[in-house]
Amino acid sequence: MSQLATPPKTVAHVDGATLSSLRRQLDGLHEMIYRRGGIRPVNAAVEELSKLLLLELKLFEDPNCEVPGAGALSIVLDPDRIERSDDLGTVKTAFRWVVEQPDYAARVPGGGAQPIWPSDEPLRISRADVVAEALRILRNQLTAASTDGLFDVIGTAFDVFLRGRYSHAGGLGTHLTPHSVATALTRICLDGLDIVGQRSDGPVVGDPCCGTGRFLIAAVNELGLESDDPRRKHLLSEGLFGADQSTSSVAKARINLLLLGARRPNVFTVGDSVTDHYVDKLRGRLQLVLTNPPFGDGKYDSAKGIGRASRLLPALSGKKQIDPALAFVVRCLELLSNGGRLGIVLPDGLVDGPILRDALLSGSDLRMRDVSVEGAVSLPTVTFALGGTVAKTTALILRRQAAKPSQIFIARAEHVGYLKQGGASVADPAGDDLPAIAHAARGTLGRTLMRVPREVRFLSRRPLAALVPTDGTTTLDPGRIDPGAFAARAALSTTGTRFGDILSAVKRRQGSKGEDIPFVSVLHIDDLGAVAWHHAEHYRPSTPGLEAHPGDLIVSLLNPRKLRATVIPTDSGRVYCSSEFGVFEVDGDPYVALALLHHPLVKSQMAPLGRGTSSSRRRISQQDLLDLRVPRLPTRELREVAAAVRRSLEQLRSGSLDLASAYQAAASCPK
Repeated sequence: MSQLATPPKTVAHVDGATLSSLRRQLDGLHEMIYRRGGIRPVNAAVEELSKLLLLELKLFEDPNCEVPGAGALSIVLDPDRIERSDDLGTVKTAFRWVVEQPDYAARVPGGGAQPIWPSDEPLRISRADVVAEALRILRNQLTAASTDGLFDVIGTAFDVFLRGRYSHAGGLGTHLTPHSVATALTRICLDGLDIVGQRSDGPVVGDPCCGTGRFLIAAVNELGLESDDPRRKHLLSEGLFGADQSTSSVAKARINLLLLGARRPNVFTVGDSVTDHYVDKLRGRLQLVLTNPPFGDGKYDSAKGIGRASRLLPALSGKKQIDPALAFVVRCLELLSNGGRLGIVLPDGLVDGPILRDALLSGSDLRMRDVSVEGAVSLPTVTFALGGTVAKTTALILRRQAAKPSQIFIARAEHVGYLKQGGASVADPAGDDLPAIAHAARGTLGRTLMRVPREVRFLSRRPLAALVPTDGTTTLDPGRIDPGAFAARAALSTTGTRFGDILSAVKRRQGSKGEDIPFVSVLHIDDLGAVAWHHAEHYRPSTPGLEAHPGDLIVSLLNPRKLRATVIPTDSGRVYCSSEFGVFEVDGDPYVALALLHHPLVKSQMAPLGRGTSSSRRRISQQDLLDLRVPRLPTRELREVAAAVRRSLEQLRSGSLDLASAYQAAASCPK
């Protein structure tokens, strides 16, 4: 076996062939563990791999070490011996002994240590052939690391193991941040921060929801902490901090840092990072926080944690349950020193929700006077698909300092380098937008310009990256600065008018259940505005809808890329429609308004709008519709178009009702 004088560096830039080789070997190991090893959940399978990594690390560092009661570690971990003997007794003894080594214990703020795993944690793989094969794979990769450099072996194992055969249960809690996202966000957040040049006696970079440590690994990589530079070596040993509720995840993060050369890493287990007293010791000390916190509406119920969060977000005061991600936003801001930066991945529903959006962008709350938004990168739904969620997320970048930037960097990634097919990750033929976005962001964050910008400045149109004036910004949704929408608005800047000048939103009128009147759902309207009235006449959902009157324009506010709108016929009487509709009164002919909605320049403005946690559930508001610019067409042409739209829809309505009656008559004929 090739011996290494120093621990292998498991994070570096490597070619695709090397990564593909590890993926293939791990994929075979995944099959073997699944079929023979008796380990089912992803977390458990990767944890066993991590334990073997720790044993290999000890052997690399001390090839002549002796394990009490087991013998030479080099013999204990010999794959051929393990396979021949079909006995894991000495391997398990070695694991228990290595776990107890003080050099591998983690430090906690203020002194003290935590072992890498609890002393009673066993090696759980029961098949000797599986252990032998796993050791061969790990040894090949770690030996190569001594000369070629490698990457996040544990994280790569997660990427491979997160596939259809394995359950996602077993304490995953939060979804593993993909390598491409962690790298890009770290690179953006480090721009302009002199972390290496400022010596500190404690952690300066941290993640209070560290999971397996992927953000910490990205920071090590981007800061070049594996080098022999004394300042960087000091940062690697002293400057990183991580915490998590999951003992299993913390153990993996510790091993990742140990493999990078960090000794006694500042990564520890907590009951709740929001309130933990060890984490409290780091308040106001970190220059950079990078994290992907757990999220879910109403999933956090700590009265103490909610009380802390309400200090900066007063809208949370008095609530019994909140989204944990909101509590973590506040916690992370507390940890930052003056000038410190936070990069945090959040669901779009929170980023553009009233609580966080108003606190960050309104400028009216003195509690947030020293917090500014520097950037937001929208991520596609595939980003966390391997972890079992298609939530729409955004990487938000905040700064803790009194000076407010003149502009905000806003970008949208449509591709992150991979797709999910058949439960596994495959390369996205469209590539990865994140490196280009990170490059576009360089030198832009936190700039306070002498001349206050008044217009959006596009840095890139594909992928979308732009600088948006801070003044007047009310949303971080990149749909508001979509190039196509901008071009459409520009084309109508002198020849168009605001849609709100010809129609107004109707206050929501709640219908009553059980009334015998037509009920129109979004499924009853096609893309031309034709309504399946023969269905609406008899549709009676369990929930009451909104009341719409003859001549009202109804427009679906859900998924603006698929326009669903129509006019309630003047001879129909009142109807009900689903609550996802907006109801509008039109000043003049409502069919004119319906025709204008279908104009290509208007649809271009609507399509990228919307808020929500997924592409298909994006919502717009009635105000969004009123703010659209529509063409100001000649009166005579408008009347002709409106008359044609009215006539065609009436013919479709009459024809569908007649056809339904004919079919009903045929069905009632005597046999």
